[in-house]
Amino acid sequence: MLEDKVCAVLSRVPANVQGDGKHTIEELVTQKNRDPLRGRDHRTPLEIIQMGEMETLMLKGQGYQFDSIPKNDEIVYLRENSNVSTGGDSIDVTDQISDDYKKIAVDAVSLLGAKISGIDLIIENKDVPAASENAYGILEANFNPSMYMHAYPYKGKPHNLTIEIIHYLFPELLQSQPK
Repeated sequence: MLEDKVCAVLSRVPANVQGDGKHTIEELVTQKNRDPLRGRDHRTPLEIIQMGEMETLMLKGQGYQFDSIPKNDEIVYLRENSNVSTGGDSIDVTDQISDDYKKIAVDAVSLLGAKISGIDLIIENKDVPAASENAYGILEANFNPSMYMHAYPYKGKPHNLTIEIIHYLFPELLQSQPK
């Protein structure tokens, strides 16, 4: 959010793999972790998918182990939370989110008196109007928002928010650029 404009919207999906009917979950995680956008310690836009105790428990709850072979196109989740920091996927949905949800975000940030902020909404079904009962919930506002995941989403269109914020903070830079 920059002043009164929603610049980018991400949908975050919990750490997952898509089965191909041939490879084990462990092999699929290893393949997905080869994506150059994935790394460790927040030095890349996405974190690698772990294969630890939490992921083992999540698989067990679905009747799987790391050596299980999921069916073709079956999505297997390794975490419940959708944080990018725990291996989740970031998917740009800026153009698919309706203006009524964008207005909710703008109004919420405005009430907080912020000019630059990220805001986390839970939207169960983006096709349900925001005015509908229980259509959304506001989780938090981030006054130091993470922008790299918008520049390098797992899927979808990238948005370079950093340059937009620099131009907002230093408008004289725009005036000094050749036309």
